[in-house]
Amino acid sequence: MSGETAPGVGAGPGMAPPETGRAGERRQAILQAVRANGAASVAELAARFDVTYQTIRRDLRTLELQGLLQKGFGGAFASPGVAHHTHDERHSIQVAVKRQLVLALEEFLVPGATTFVGLGTTFDSLHEVLARHPGVLIATPNLEVAHSCALKTDATVYVYGGYVRNKDSSVLTLADDSRQRFKFDVAVIGASAIDRDGTVQEFDPMEVDLVRSILPHARQVILVAHDEKFERRAPHVVTQLADVDVLITNGDPTARFDDPSVLDHTRVIALA
Repeated sequence: MSGETAPGVGAGPGMAPPETGRAGERRQAILQAVRANGAASVAELAARFDVTYQTIRRDLRTLELQGLLQKGFGGAFASPGVAHHTHDERHSIQVAVKRQLVLALEEFLVPGATTFVGLGTTFDSLHEVLARHPGVLIATPNLEVAHSCALKTDATVYVYGGYVRNKDSSVLTLADDSRQRFKFDVAVIGASAIDRDGTVQEFDPMEVDLVRSILPHARQVILVAHDEKFERRAPHVVTQLADVDVLITNGDPTARFDDPSVLDHTRVIALA
């Protein structure tokens, strides 16, 4: 399309280059839409910006080449390795609620337990609970959890190797034999989104890949999610609530699902 500007240079990691003109403004808006919802279709974007499908596909290809998103069939989704929100942004959300949710993990952190802890700032205060339960082994890709538990508890801490996500404390792990190293008594996971059909979702496919490989090696799976995670959208399926043993959340989650029976096989710990 005539009048479109070539991609600029000099942007920082995870940021769109400083483009000018209508095409640059549209691509910035497309990137914001994809990151806000985890994904967006070509049809949705074409209608929103009143341009052709071909123009949107060209925009998506440009943004993909810049490493800002990933093109898929008929749309695009947030790029792996770029945090949906930075650690500091997420850390400040519902701090008191997250601390309460983590306190509810106390009954599951028995002495000597082998425990997987997933990503997310929800678990930043885990060391406060863990300090009361000696002899626990923690395996995690969460650098904040690893750091605080190693310094402030007597837990044995194992960290999965890989790339550190930009502006975050998350390790995006590489698939290797370490994923089969442990048989977990408990796997504690978070979620970016929980759909009305009970699907637990995340934005980053590398994060999903690790968690999905861990869950079959856990005797008990615990999902910890505050109420703002319900009815959100993210592109990648982690698991189904039917395969989660315990859900820890605040408030009554039953109204969040089209069919409340998705919780029939899950123990719900709902904090007031």
